[in-house]
Amino acid sequence: MVLELKLKELGERKILEKIVFPYLDVNANPLGLDEDAVAFKLADERYLIINVDTFVRKTDAPPQMNYYQMGFKVVVMTISDLLAKGAIPSFLLLSISAPPDLSDNELESIVMGVKAACERYRAHFFGGDLGAADDIILTGIGVGFSSKLIPRNGATPGDTVWATGMFGLTGAALHHFLKEGHAPKTLLSTITGAYFYPPLSVEDGMAISKIAVAAMDSSDGLAVTLNTIARMSKVRIELETIPIAKEALEYAKINKIDPYELALFAGEEFEIIFTVRDLADNEVIKIFQECNARTPIKIGRVVEGSGVYFRGMKIPERGWEHFLGENE
Repeated sequence: MVLELKLKELGERKILEKIVFPYLDVNANPLGLDEDAVAFKLADERYLIINVDTFVRKTDAPPQMNYYQMGFKVVVMTISDLLAKGAIPSFLLLSISAPPDLSDNELESIVMGVKAACERYRAHFFGGDLGAADDIILTGIGVGFSSKLIPRNGATPGDTVWATGMFGLTGAALHHFLKEGHAPKTLLSTITGAYFYPPLSVEDGMAISKIAVAAMDSSDGLAVTLNTIARMSKVRIELETIPIAKEALEYAKINKIDPYELALFAGEEFEIIFTVRDLADNEVIKIFQECNARTPIKIGRVVEGSGVYFRGMKIPERGWEHFLGENE
């Protein structure tokens, strides 16, 4: 008798390891297993990098999210993994599955959001597929090109660890949306704006492509991202700081919640965590300035060992996991 388990009993990580990874053509993908994107080496020595990401209204959209923002978000989800691999986006395809009773104006709002995000990330929107379903399901296929690959497993002792931006804003937004947290209007506007329109830019990706040796986006949470890089690189990451946005600190204080919970475990920031080798801090910052990117934040260093630590405390690999929800 074969014991069958439900997907909700396994969770995304075990599903991949148990069911998906054994069937993959690993040798055809230079990035190897356990990467969000796949890569193909071209004749001109560049790499073609492709990423697929899916947005489902039931699980990915808080009640306050409108249709335009849904379309915008699926592009951010798709493009962020290209930028983390060192690729500059080129074009995007989109599969739209929608309920038959969705109005034409609502569908057009989704497409307008997709188009606006593609323009922001300089990616051509070439169309895709349209079908009927019981819920809104948006699947983006992003394609980009790079002269090199930046894997998750490229960190080695001696590297410095950086983030493209601050954390905690989207955690605060989700707390406000789902648990009715309160704050002044101006503060809520900043927090929700960061959730609906993450600040990650092509310029950030261009700078990362020049200097990073390991990278991963933080869509599943900062703690998951750091632990994944440490685990796959077989190293230990010592955090010197956890970059929490001042607005997230203010929101946490008003609502009497732990700001580190918002920053480490909520996810949805789409900032990129990356490691750098043999470059002084001022050189890293200079390269970002030359690319007209945001100023990166040095958050730690890579040493021998395993796990992720901050002030002597181990940071658990906890965050969002499909089929389980928030992984406690």
